Order: sequence, then structure tokens, then C-alpha cells
Amino acid sequence: MRVAEEVIDFENAPAVKRELLRAQASGDFTVDLSDVKRADSAALSVQLSARRKAEALGGRLAIEGLPADLKTLARLYGVEEILGLPVEKTTER
Repeated sequence: MRVAEEVIDFENAPAVKRELLRAQASGDFTVDLSDVKRADSAALSVQLSARRKAEALGGRLAIEGLPADLKTLARLYGVEEILGLPVEKTTER
């Protein structure tokens, strides 16, 4: 499913979440965020909800076109692996 919103934030995240969860008819589900230009932690919560539903239906969630700020938040909160994103290794000095 392609998310058509340019911004996902605390104001519209509940509506985006309802739309995504309604569209998930089977376990395997792909979310395309290519149109999203800006997202906050509420958008991350939406993606985690979609992943939980996919798992509950016995499938997997794939995320395409993840905006850079959402990747940064996923790394900050340590949920990259949960969302199926590549985990960036940091080098300690």
C-alpha cells in the first residue's frame, strides 16, 4: 500500500494507522512511504502497529521508501531490526 501523505505526524498518524490496518488483509504486507517527505515518532508507531498486525496474521511487513528522518528515529529508538531495516553498526572510539 502506498501512503499518499507527505507528512506523517501526531496530527494525522491515527488516520494513517487506521487506513494501513484496514488495508492489511493478509499477513504479508508492503508499505510504500516514497511520498512521505517528513515524519516524526508517531509515524514510527504506525509502522510498528502494521508490523504487529502482519505478525498476528502470520506474515511479514516490508517497508519501502522510508524517509531519512524515520530511519534516524528507528536507529535512535533501536527498532531498525524490528522494522526489518538494515542495522547500522557504529564504531566506538
